Amino acid sequence: MSVQLLIESMEKLLSLHLELHKAALEKTEAIKTNDIKSLDKLLREEQKLATSIQITENKRQQATAILTNGDKATTISQIIQQLKAPSKEKLSELQGKLTTVISELQETNALNQQLLQYSLQFINLNLDLLAPEPELPNYTKTQNELNENTNTGRSVFDSKA
Repeated sequence: MSVQLLIESMEKLLSLHLELHKAALEKTEAIKTNDIKSLDKLLREEQKLATSIQITENKRQQATAILTNGDKATTISQIIQQLKAPSKEKLSELQGKLTTVISELQETNALNQQLLQYSLQFINLNLDLLAPEPELPNYTKTQNELNENTNTGRSVFDSKA
């Protein structure tokens, strides 16, 4: 019975991770096209999926604990070795698929992170071009020149023009 629970939780984890990977791919496109509304929607969807994954992972851990009599050091591979043919093959297949999906998800998330960093660098560059930081008077002018400019009381812009 606990083997079936483990298989069901692994199947559920696989389907949730596939959905999460699909959302990550959509997020890549939203970042590329600068679609903030879609990105916001996808982030909320990812949050829901992450919560579901955590709940399912807890169920998987409970099933694993039942199979191993509470031994937390036992891995899924070790459990697979102890099982008989039909369950062994199914669980081994699920483990392989889940490992593949998780590695693809990690690659997609790394790409998304790079794209976001490039976007932030671009934004910061544009902000610096629009509003450069003022030069410090201590390094560019002597104290006498600074006093002459401040005493005139005139603005840089001629407001009457």
